[in-house]
Formats: sequence, C-alpha cells, structure tokens
Amino acid sequence: MDEIGRKEQNYMMKKEMGCRERLIDKRDGEHTKKTERKIAAYLLGNFDKSLHSTLLELADEIGVSDASIVRFCKSIGYTGFQEYKINAAMQCVPEPRLYNPSLSVDDSPAELCNKIFAIESSALEQTKQELDIKVMNEVADLLINAKRINLVGTGGSAISARDFQHKLLKIGVRAELQEDKDLQLMSASLLTENDVLFAISHSGSNLHVAETIDLAKKQNAKVVTLTMKSKNVVVEKADYPLYVVSEKTIFESESFSARLAQLAMLDCLVALMAFKNFDGSLEAMKATRLATSVNKE
Repeated sequence: MDEIGRKEQNYMMKKEMGCRERLIDKRDGEHTKKTERKIAAYLLGNFDKSLHSTLLELADEIGVSDASIVRFCKSIGYTGFQEYKINAAMQCVPEPRLYNPSLSVDDSPAELCNKIFAIESSALEQTKQELDIKVMNEVADLLINAKRINLVGTGGSAISARDFQHKLLKIGVRAELQEDKDLQLMSASLLTENDVLFAISHSGSNLHVAETIDLAKKQNAKVVTLTMKSKNVVVEKADYPLYVVSEKTIFESESFSARLAQLAMLDCLVALMAFKNFDGSLEAMKATRLATSVNKE
C-alpha cells in the first residue's frame, strides 16, 4: 500500500472511532505533541465535566490557549470544539435523554408540552433574576444616541437579531443587519466612535462574531453583547454585556429556551427606548403601522 492509501485508511479508521477512542489514540500516539497530549489527557480525565465548559473556561482549566484546543479538535477529526462536544455528549448521555435532561422518550404529548412550557418559564424567570437594570438603561441610552447601529448574529441568534431590527424600526430607530458574514465584517470595519455594534451569540464562543467585534473596537465603536452567562470569548470584548439564562444541557446551542430569553431581553430594551423618547416613538409607530396597513384587511 502506498503513502496515499495508508493515509486514506487511517482517515477512515479514525472516522469510525468514538470520541473517547480518538482521545486515547491522540494521547498515546507516538508523534503526538506535548500540548496535544496534555489536552487529550485532561479531556479523558474530565470527560463529562468538559461538556459543560466554554472554550475559554476549558483553556483556562488546562492551561493552554483556546486556539490550541480548536486545533486539537481538528487534529482528531472534528471541525472544531462544538462538534467535539456534540460527539462526546453522545457517548455519555443515554439516547432517550439527548434533547433535554427533563425530557424522556416515554413522555406523552401532553407531558412533553408541559415540560417545554416549564423549561421556558424557568429560563425567563432566571434571566429576570440576573437582569442588571443599570446596564440595560445605559444600553437603551447608548442605542438612542448612536449615529449608527450594527446588529450581528449567526444561526439561531440571527433570528433574534432580525426580530430586534424589526421592533427598533417600529419605534423609529434604524439598525443594520447583514446576514452575509463578509458583509458583517465589512460593515464593522466602517463603524466610528459614534456607532454601536450589538452582537448576539448564545454560547458566546462564535469566533466570527468575536472577529467582527474586534474590527468594530479598532474603530472605537461601542460594543454591546447578549450571551449566556459564562466566561466566553464574545463577552470578554464587550463594553456593555447583557446575559440570558436558559435550561442548560450539553447541547447549549440547541437549548429550547435560549431564543425566548433573548427575545424577552430585546423586548425590554425596545420598551425602555420607546418610553425614553415617547413622542417620537409614538409618531414612528403610527407611520410604520400606516405604511404596512395597505396590504392588510
């Protein structure tokens, strides 16, 4: 077998390995680097615990850079840290409980619906308990006085950002939202000290969002973030951090309740802004309602 054939065979063998097996293979590998061996040993010794850590938290615990962990995950066949966590989770969670700790495959439709409502109600209550009114009020003032507002979010967070943009426009506040990642970066690079970048990322580990924030900060724009309450790469860059709490599972980015908590926080901001500029907001609401009433019965 030639060199190319051996590489293809090794790739296929690794692809069929479970997460633990890949970690063991990397830890015990003859050509494994010192840092990689250190990461593999830690993940094997703290397999379950590591699933509930953010990238930055894990880097601190191991004593390596976050980039080293991402490179490590790629070296064992995953696209990055998130894919590693998902595959690791499948090895330590019984299959019927993959969706949420409180949900079961044996639940009746009524039980599932009741549990979902309970999960989302709990997330809203916990988010309210963590609410920092002072920061919320400062952010409302910041957005009202901003010359330009850029909203950033990818995946599910982009849905929350779009809803926020829609509601801001109703009260006469224009905000830009680019869904193309290159356009997000380009827009951020053109911000000024009079502008605001509002970044939404539930996990706070989205490296693209972090890169967009870096560009905005180079232009001295103010940065507001909305993330889960944890140490993460996005919130560390924020001038004004806002937090949501959701029912935490090993699939944090798939949380049933994260989006609802985000929308509630954003609704609070819109209300604060509207009442700070009541007359202007009222006029804008009349105008926008009239503009869209033509095609409604």
